[in-house]
Amino acid sequence: MTPDKDPWNRKRRAAEQDGGRHGLWRWVILVAGVGGLVWLLVSAFPQRQLDQTDWAQLVKLAAILVVCSSGIVFLRRARIGETLRNLAIWAGIGGVVLLGYTFRHDFASLGNRLTGELMPSQAIEVGEGVVEIRVGASGHFSVTATVNGRPVDFLIDTGASDIVLSPADARRIGYDPARLSFTRQYQTANGTGRGAPVRLDSFAVGPIAYEGLAASVNEAPMSESLLGMTFLRRLDSYEVRRDVMILRR
Repeated sequence: MTPDKDPWNRKRRAAEQDGGRHGLWRWVILVAGVGGLVWLLVSAFPQRQLDQTDWAQLVKLAAILVVCSSGIVFLRRARIGETLRNLAIWAGIGGVVLLGYTFRHDFASLGNRLTGELMPSQAIEVGEGVVEIRVGASGHFSVTATVNGRPVDFLIDTGASDIVLSPADARRIGYDPARLSFTRQYQTANGTGRGAPVRLDSFAVGPIAYEGLAASVNEAPMSESLLGMTFLRRLDSYEVRRDVMILRR
């Protein structure tokens, strides 16, 4: 029996054509649904103004979603329940992508705040040249700075005139206290202390970075290095709001 005279073959081709038409309609419905979701998001959050770059990225994401979902066109005689489930899955994926892109800055800000709560000594960038430091459990502000390429923990002390490194921190960033000259004298709560002047190759608190800052290496051991006015005076401003210190360059 030839293929043209085979009734089963004709039925199979008819079923495939019917499945293709139904698949195309499912795909059109999905694309329309994603477009409607975009319109709803833009209408619901008018304060989220998208610029040309945002729209370009949004169109690219939508195009990727359309290409990935186009496989629905090739479904053959799928059950209505399965089809609706697939449509719901793709619509959900599209919604998550669109929501994530629309609120990406808010999510980044939330992540920064969580980082600040969990690790208060981390300087959190909240704007261009602006960082926030949260108060520690001791009630003082501490920050991890990058000095000569290495992390160093500092206690922020507005009563200290210099950046004062402990001998241990000085060794870690390349200064040998045994080779330094302790020619500076400081008045502290424990009496007179001595320090050795050094110049730091690089110093950064988050995005706020300087080169060639003057500092001192303390002669006596210290539990923590001090970040004093040598650094703070270079800022445009610094302030404390309740449990947050804000540094601006």
